[in-house]
Amino acid sequence: MPVASNPNFAAVNLDSFTGVENWGKYVVTRFFVKRTKKCKLVAMKFMNMLTAIAFTGLAACGSGDSGPNVHDTKYRIMVEGACAEDTATGLVWELKSTSAGLHHWQNTYTWYNPQEAHNELDYRGLRDGGNCEGSECDTWGFREAVNTTGLCGFDDWRVPSRDELYSISDLTRVDNPPTTNTDIFPHTQAAEYWTGFDYGTQHESAWAWNFLYGHDRVDWKRTPKYVRLVRGAADTLEAVKE
Repeated sequence: MPVASNPNFAAVNLDSFTGVENWGKYVVTRFFVKRTKKCKLVAMKFMNMLTAIAFTGLAACGSGDSGPNVHDTKYRIMVEGACAEDTATGLVWELKSTSAGLHHWQNTYTWYNPQEAHNELDYRGLRDGGNCEGSECDTWGFREAVNTTGLCGFDDWRVPSRDELYSISDLTRVDNPPTTNTDIFPHTQAAEYWTGFDYGTQHESAWAWNFLYGHDRVDWKRTPKYVRLVRGAADTLEAVKE
């Protein structure tokens, strides 16, 4: 029975919808107007189908007639086991290690910046709340320690932005995370890494980038996460889509 003639559902005009759009409208209408277990199951199956189609499309973006995946060709190792350059952006990235110490891949850090405002609202975050070696276990302490050691001859390392982390995130790898080139960035966690930017409308939270699915997210600054430092200014940089 068509949705519009079924007394159990609100009337809806499907004349302008065809194919999958028609079915989508049908499922959404049933789900929100008649919330039976059966309808919820139909809606969930439909959404799962759309999710499968979306991820298949993402995987196809880096294969086939489009040529080689740029994430397989744009990097060069500057110092083995220490830093690599993204030749497409000009950014230089810290590499992680299995050796105990400052660059161990399992070190975690809370988000902290003592230069943030802390009057009525305290934007600084939580100092030394992670689990690490070689520095205070927060984003500021880690950055300061790496700059003191002069990693790869530089002392201007910093916590990256969302756009910068997005630039090394390869969405064709969502079915085999982490979503980055692990030949260049071995020991990358399929998890969240802090950015250097807090979330403007919530003083206790900041942006992070997820290398499990390849997207950004806001979380509490007190939450321990991984950090990969960067240096330099990007020649070109695609912005994360809001």
